[in-house]
Amino acid sequence: MNLYEYQGRELLKYFSIHVPFGMVASSPEEAVKIAEIIFKKTKKKSFVIKAQIHAGGRGKAGGIKKVQTLDDVYKESKNMLGKFLKTHQTNKKGFLVKKILLSEDIYISEPSYPKEHYLSILVNREKEKNIILYSKKGGINIESSSNDKKTYQESIDPLIGLQMFQIRKIGYNLGIINNNESLKNFQIFMKLFYKAYCCSDALLLEINPLIKTLNNKIIPLDVKCILDDNAVFRYKKKYYNFLYNNKEDDDTYENIPFNFLRLEGNIGCMVNGAGLAMATMDMIKSCGGLPANFLDIGGSADKIRVEQAFSILLQEKSIKAILINIFGGIVRCDTVALGIISSYQKNIKKYFFRNKMPLIVRLKGTNENKAKKILENSSLSIYYTNSLEESANKIKEIMIEQKDD
Repeated sequence: MNLYEYQGRELLKYFSIHVPFGMVASSPEEAVKIAEIIFKKTKKKSFVIKAQIHAGGRGKAGGIKKVQTLDDVYKESKNMLGKFLKTHQTNKKGFLVKKILLSEDIYISEPSYPKEHYLSILVNREKEKNIILYSKKGGINIESSSNDKKTYQESIDPLIGLQMFQIRKIGYNLGIINNNESLKNFQIFMKLFYKAYCCSDALLLEINPLIKTLNNKIIPLDVKCILDDNAVFRYKKKYYNFLYNNKEDDDTYENIPFNFLRLEGNIGCMVNGAGLAMATMDMIKSCGGLPANFLDIGGSADKIRVEQAFSILLQEKSIKAILINIFGGIVRCDTVALGIISSYQKNIKKYFFRNKMPLIVRLKGTNENKAKKILENSSLSIYYTNSLEESANKIKEIMIEQKDD
């Protein structure tokens, strides 16, 4: 589970780690009100506006802005919200910015620009240990190759935990520790940071940048956190209720009982079983096409689930043809056929541009003959195939026809 930055900050705050004061806004008007609250609390007239998406590289892409006035807060918030932000970690379209984080500007109270450091904890499955990865030079250029020699690693035995000598080693390598007060503050910070990582079942807890202020405070300015999906059941009983408001970016749909992932092709796929789905996508690529998605409806799919899956494919504007490849073991082929027709009839007025989109259907297994009759009697533009090879040839024909058009 990938958290937004503001959720990562909430996680750190729960473990008593000091983070810059800020709040989340969904509209320019709300952002202005939050800026007024920040000014009353911090007396700072400089604010940072940060787009909330599940991707790095926001600073270089214009997703992080520093502003000085309420008018600028409104203007920059309006420019971000409801727009797609494209970074080197997003797809070609970018991710839709639904929320922004308005935060106090830590740098404005520092006479000289503080050094930015990188710090993260992640699991190394080969070593069966937690790894602390850190660098003297953090910030927006952390991924550049010139930083490779400046990166350090510290292995932590999960049975023993983080030791004091390791904390001191990390602090001196970063250049953060230069007096007794900075040593004390960094020790407290690292203990809490490692505790947050372990107690939250995180796979990755990353701070970039991490700074030390003139009064020796250790402050994380940006947080990235990925939690283990297998441990989600714990969160409701603890302190992560806010995670259930975590909405994925524009690559996924919410509250669906199957696996869907958008890709960059134009041939839509609906398959049951992850293995069959991968084989189907490979087949599409082998005949010169590109899969537009990964969609596995599962082995126990019913008519309603098929309807939901097919309606998602109808919504995807990049899709020029749909391939349905179902092996009817537990799920019956006629159930799939009825679900397709029902979904098409319910959605065709809304997605009228799909009226002539070709459907290539391969149904094998339980009630396949019954399913074929159901589809033949429908008004859909369906090409019924009996093998993957036949389906591949049909895709080739459709692609050639679309190129000629």
